[in-house]
Amino acid sequence: MNKTEAYNALVQNRQHCHACNGLTNPAEYSRWDSHHIGPWSLWQGNLDAQVMIVGQDWGDTKYFVDWQGQDQPHGNRTNENLRQLLETIGISVKDPREPQQQVVFLTNLILCLKKGGLQAAVEDEWFTNCAKRFFLPLVDIIEPCVILALGQKITEAILRSYRIPFSRPKRFSDMLDRSPYHLPGERVLFALYHCGNRGVNCNRSIEEQISDWQRVGTWLRQNKH
Repeated sequence: MNKTEAYNALVQNRQHCHACNGLTNPAEYSRWDSHHIGPWSLWQGNLDAQVMIVGQDWGDTKYFVDWQGQDQPHGNRTNENLRQLLETIGISVKDPREPQQQVVFLTNLILCLKKGGLQAAVEDEWFTNCAKRFFLPLVDIIEPCVILALGQKITEAILRSYRIPFSRPKRFSDMLDRSPYHLPGERVLFALYHCGNRGVNCNRSIEEQISDWQRVGTWLRQNKH
C-alpha cells in the first residue's frame, strides 16, 4: 500500500469514528467534509512533508458550517501568525483557499468538532483517542523529520502517545528549552506556544514566538534530509 492509499484508508477510518462523547465527526456534514484527515490539512497537506505542525482542534460545529468545512480565507489570527512563523524557518505558504504549493502537513490532534465556540474546553479523553487511532498512524504514513506541537496539551499528549518520559514543568517555556524531544523513527518534537489570539496575547508575544521558531530553523538547517 503506497502513501496515498494508506492515507485515504486512514481518512475513511476517521469518517466512521464515533469514539469520543461530546464531539461531532465532520462526516456528519457530508456536504462539506473533505478527503483529508481533518479540515486544517486542506490548507497544507503534503504527504511527503518534512515538517508536520500539530494544533489542538480545528474548531466547533458552527465554525465548520459557517465556512463550509474550510478555513476562512482571511482573518483567522492563528493562521495569519502561523504564516509569519513559517517564514521564520524559510517556509512560505499562502492564505488558506489560495492556490499554492503543498510544502508542510497541518493537522489537529483532535479531529472532530466540539460545540460551544472556538475557545470551548476539550477533554483529555479526546486527545488520547485521536492520538492512538489517527495521529500515530498519520505520522507513520507521512514520516516527517520534525513535528511542531502548538501548546502544552499537544506536546504532552504526543509524548505520552510515544511513551516518552517527561516531567510536567512549572512553566511551559521549560518544555521549549528542553526541545527537541527525540521520538521513534529518527524524528524530533519541538514544543511551541500556540500562535492564536490567546497564545499571543496572554502567554507569549509574537516576537518571542519568532525567536522560538528560529531555533527550529537552526535545527532544520543543521539536519537537512
